[in-house]
Amino acid sequence: MKKWWMSIVAGFALFLAGCSSSTSGSGGGVASDIWMKILSVGNLSFLGLSDGSIVVAFTRLLIWLFVFTVFFAVITVFGGRSGTALGFLNRGQAMVVALVIATITAIFLPAQVLLATGAGWATIVALVLIGGPVIGIGLLIFRVPGMITTPGRGVIFLQLLLSLLLLWILMAMKFHLSRMI
Repeated sequence: MKKWWMSIVAGFALFLAGCSSSTSGSGGGVASDIWMKILSVGNLSFLGLSDGSIVVAFTRLLIWLFVFTVFFAVITVFGGRSGTALGFLNRGQAMVVALVIATITAIFLPAQVLLATGAGWATIVALVLIGGPVIGIGLLIFRVPGMITTPGRGVIFLQLLLSLLLLWILMAMKFHLSRMI
């Protein structure tokens, strides 16, 4: 299995190395054109729509996929068994029902609700990603010396380094938040 992965990675590396030596009409190499295509997928500019409509369209697609997955899983688990509320549905019927419900949800959900849902989930993820290290470093600052009755130079130095790291994270957050507002 490892040989397959190594050959795929080596082949891709050779392809990119070969592409970087040739040039395209815009003056950049083919590798930079490939990189720009990858970045265009990341920022959704390949769809050719405005920024607001790209976000709403992509969120509709994600909501459709999420609703379909949840409904299909629930109907599949509870369907096909006698004695359950959905015992009359088999797997194929469960797929059709989930497709219809997901499509109706994705089409008729207002754009404001989609954007508010996306903003809410993005806020939760950002708080976890930013707050996790801050809380973890704060706990390290107070818990590591708690094991030792009289902290030595090493523990004090560790506290200082962790405090500086925490200060750096908070200052970086302040800088980026001030640019956003």
